[in-house]
Amino acid sequence: MRASRWGRFLAALWRRFRTWAPARAKRAVRGIATAVAAGVAGLAAAVPGMALAAGAAIAGGVLKWIRIAPRGAVWGGRFLKWGPAVVMRVWKRWMHVSPQVALWFPTPGQQMPSTSAAPGGGGFGGSMSYFVQATEAARDAYAHYDPPAMLAVAAEYEGLPEGISAVGQAIRDLVLNTADRYPVDKALAEQLAVVFAHVHAAESKAAEVAHLFRDLHEHDLKRYEEPRPGEHMWNIFERRLDGTYARRPSVFVLACQDIAHTYARHELTRMMNGPSVAAEYEGLPTGLENIAAAVRFLAVKSAEAYPVEKPVAEAVAEVEHQLMRAVSAAQELFPRFRRLHAPDIKRHEAPRNGVAAEAMWDA
Repeated sequence: MRASRWGRFLAALWRRFRTWAPARAKRAVRGIATAVAAGVAGLAAAVPGMALAAGAAIAGGVLKWIRIAPRGAVWGGRFLKWGPAVVMRVWKRWMHVSPQVALWFPTPGQQMPSTSAAPGGGGFGGSMSYFVQATEAARDAYAHYDPPAMLAVAAEYEGLPEGISAVGQAIRDLVLNTADRYPVDKALAEQLAVVFAHVHAAESKAAEVAHLFRDLHEHDLKRYEEPRPGEHMWNIFERRLDGTYARRPSVFVLACQDIAHTYARHELTRMMNGPSVAAEYEGLPTGLENIAAAVRFLAVKSAEAYPVEKPVAEAVAEVEHQLMRAVSAAQELFPRFRRLHAPDIKRHEAPRNGVAAEAMWDA
């Protein structure tokens, strides 16, 4: 009996913490743990990387001395990037998909809610938001994408507005359903409209990226679009224009279109428990963070890896900042939902004389 009481007490404390603890505090705790893990993993990768880099540098020096390798070649630099690359990968991965620890204690007759389908953390009532699931897939697909050439990178810049527009379509559907179909206070639709406005502003910023990239890299793009005779003679490392780098569709666009399609296919019929309106409200900030993370990957690579002008990387970073404003607005939605619908939510979280008895009030 005492163990059961302690379990219910801890479960109540956890629910209260999830309801009232500031989002920044939660992210700070997770950030500290992730930083430690990323540092350890980066150190473990840096040690063999430095050893291989030293060996490659020695071998390169010998080859240059006997004139087998060109003198301008750089040897071993890639191995030195192992440590920082692992740190960034662990940080980006864990800050968004680290499992949430659920202090949930079943009462007699209840079963533990499944978390196997929610690798990024459970939603309200133990259910993952459809929006979170779809955006996690988009974020992961983009995080592991390595464009083979600059034409593929150009497709990503030009596809940014279309991809963000697809995300906005999913949020627009949630706005309209909240205003016209769901039994909720109209203030929630107004808050969702603010979120949508920020996403639309991010789409406008993304359109500026495409124009800026084309203006600053007109000469680079012209070499592909209007090649001169013998254009390959200007190539670095003697790469030939053999059609390998033909323009391809944007990975970001394809991933975000899947978000809109997935979200449109699911009709929510419950306010709470399982796939529900409440789970979508709670998961909206996380889903938008996933999209912002995908844009952040592009911004970081533009600043550190891709051969583009600095203003292009800065413009992509501005798109991410605008998306984070949408995240901040979305973080106000679920607490407002709980506050405005406290009596309705209480019927589910603390049913009087059990669920069956409480169901006698169902309309």
